[in-house]
Amino acid sequence: MSTLLLILPDQLSKNNEVLDFLKDDNLLLLYEPHDSFYEISHHKHKLVFQISSFRHFINSINYKNIIHEKISKKPLKLTKYLSALHKESPFSSLYVSKPSEYSTLKDLMYFCQLNNIDLKVFEDKKFITTDEDYKYWAKDKKSTIQEFYYRWLRKKFSILMDDDSKPLGGKWNYDKDNRQSISKLKSDIPDRINITTDKITLEVMIEVEEIFKSSHGDLENFNWSVTHDGAWEQFLIFLDTFLPNYGAFQDAINKDNAFMFHSLLSPYFNSGLLDPLKCINEVEKRFEESNGEIPINSIEGFIRQVLGWREFIMGVYWDNMPQYRQQNFWSHSKQLTSSWYTGDTGIPPLDSAIKESIDFGYTHHINRLMIISNLMNLSGIDPNDIHRWFMEMYIDSADWVMVPNVYGMGTFADGGIFSTKPYICGSSYMLRMSNFKKGEWCDVVDGLYWKFIEKNINFFKTNPRLSLMVNALSKINPDRKKLIFTKAEEFISKNTY
Repeated sequence: MSTLLLILPDQLSKNNEVLDFLKDDNLLLLYEPHDSFYEISHHKHKLVFQISSFRHFINSINYKNIIHEKISKKPLKLTKYLSALHKESPFSSLYVSKPSEYSTLKDLMYFCQLNNIDLKVFEDKKFITTDEDYKYWAKDKKSTIQEFYYRWLRKKFSILMDDDSKPLGGKWNYDKDNRQSISKLKSDIPDRINITTDKITLEVMIEVEEIFKSSHGDLENFNWSVTHDGAWEQFLIFLDTFLPNYGAFQDAINKDNAFMFHSLLSPYFNSGLLDPLKCINEVEKRFEESNGEIPINSIEGFIRQVLGWREFIMGVYWDNMPQYRQQNFWSHSKQLTSSWYTGDTGIPPLDSAIKESIDFGYTHHINRLMIISNLMNLSGIDPNDIHRWFMEMYIDSADWVMVPNVYGMGTFADGGIFSTKPYICGSSYMLRMSNFKKGEWCDVVDGLYWKFIEKNINFFKTNPRLSLMVNALSKINPDRKKLIFTKAEEFISKNTY
């Protein structure tokens, strides 16, 4: 054997370049027990989804020289497994698509250097761009703003463009039209279809329940496709049923419906079951054929999430690792108590979002950003603890996406590598965007909010966009301030250590 071909559970793209080398005496290793599965207690939905998808993918490969290493209670770490395999059947080259986490890439580089093995790392076909595209665009820029990378990519790939320079509809971004609160919703929300659980998935469920007993999640609620065809079917259902209202209510919080009009496609993109550019092209096609029946803010909003944020976040991750994981701008050091894992903190919007996460391995981006990570940050939680929680809770979690989203967008722990300000809010935003009722919990949230601003007042004073908050803080009635600060301190004392 001259070359070992390696595929990991979230590298399921049909055009994974490793698959181009299924010839001669090359050995294909499909390594299921990914190190991360054992280092973090990932949600059971994620484990079942990735492993079942992986096994369906393996069954589609027509190649004789395959090793399929399955999950077990105590598997070897990837590099130890590779060392043992190399001793038994030496190989001079190792081919792999770029892993989803820096640590895996680093381990593979070290292993190959130690054993004088040539390492070939192909671009990750789960993405439209490469991290080199991002580096080229970001070179010599004082700040990297997602909106401008998004516009650059729109031009580069001729997506939603009138010509080479003008955006379709005359605007690059329709985000202002995508902030309707739940109170504005006048139509019913369509039901989600039930996805059949096949024999392979059932077998994986049994294994996951046995091997990953400490992971969160109830597999009775599992409702995800595990094949390329199934993922494409879910994408088409989204286009037919949910896309028209997707844009307007993208930020709305509905305590009675976790999914609203959201696409639920991120797990398929993040595993390689869906090709993002193919999906964007289909969305453009639908828009052209709809004669205005699908609003442009929904079309642009979806494309911005896939082409804009997803590609941008991937670029930010690889451009700033490994030092990104050491960022702690606010010097937060508190840890999460069990209440963040049960949804018993006492703040209804937070507890609802946590319970959705536990039940489905999913809650939408506003719950993640403006409710969960916001309140964790206002409570002084260490960003490493927040990162771990987000990795554990979601079916679409991956290091490349969670590191920038937590250390950057969610907490500003990176000090503003790509966010121009911290994303924090009090109860007024939560009430405006949701159907939760005002209550004593509002005092707790407002206390956390204003206490955070007071603690970091010098930072807020020096930022022109945030200095208004300092002025507002000075105008709070002293009795009111004492009340809400006391309630905030009680919350922090109860829910952190």
